[in-house]
Amino acid sequence: MPPRFSAIIRRMPSIGALIRRKPVIGAVAVVAVLALTAGILASTLGGPQLHFKAAPAPSSEKVPGPAFAAQQLLDEADLTGEFSFVLYDRVEDRYLLSHDADEVHFSMSISKILIAVGALQRGADASEVAQMLSWSDDPIANGLWGVVEGPAVIEEQVEAMGLEYTEPSPEWGRWGDTWISASDMVRVYEYVLTELPESDRTVIIDALIATTEKGSDGYDQTFGIPDAAGDLDWAVKQGWGCCKPDRFLVSTGTIGSDHRYIAAIFGAFDETRIDEARSAEEMTTVAAGLIAAIPDQA
Repeated sequence: MPPRFSAIIRRMPSIGALIRRKPVIGAVAVVAVLALTAGILASTLGGPQLHFKAAPAPSSEKVPGPAFAAQQLLDEADLTGEFSFVLYDRVEDRYLLSHDADEVHFSMSISKILIAVGALQRGADASEVAQMLSWSDDPIANGLWGVVEGPAVIEEQVEAMGLEYTEPSPEWGRWGDTWISASDMVRVYEYVLTELPESDRTVIIDALIATTEKGSDGYDQTFGIPDAAGDLDWAVKQGWGCCKPDRFLVSTGTIGSDHRYIAAIFGAFDETRIDEARSAEEMTTVAAGLIAAIPDQA
């Protein structure tokens, strides 16, 4: 407080003292004293009189968050399948869209990323690991599943990557029945990009960039992110399966320069109502909605 202002305050009688001196004046006197006090301060300080304005009432307008934005995407699309998905910005450390992010699903072939990490850590042939990822090669995955001690590698990576919703199938050989969530896929990609030794990271990411148009079983694996990304850089791992009784499709990966954005889309489709082609189109529709949410299409 400036010295001159504090001196004025000290010289002025307190409101309580003024009231005690004239108790019979009542409320009118108190108001008059307050007005006189304010006038003295304004005159002494030589500044303009103060005018107070009430603060505006808080806005009731809903701030679009990641869940709200995701619901808008679903409301605007004509979709038959059921979805959970996320779009995560690694630079700003935030979700841009998020819908049922923690819901668990069969991993299908995206569990091959976990197999790949464990296999490379155990000294497996890098070219074999890369082919398993790019071609989504099941026979190679079956062989490496033994190398990584089956479900043990899932439990191992759950701990290393800090996964919250991932667990292996109770059936030893069913690596595609590993349970995982969209939110955990964000952690998987973050771990690969930031925690793995550079040599292992390069093998995995280069393989995902080189994902082939068709998998080793002949399935078209361009649905979702690859078909929707346009000119944007991407590195993806896709998954597909059927007969449980629904068809499952999974499209996950990084989008944009320097792998800035991570996307994960899980789709379940009633095989009695929707065929493979339409299922793939709906996955691409959701992926296009996620990509449209990327600022400036970085």
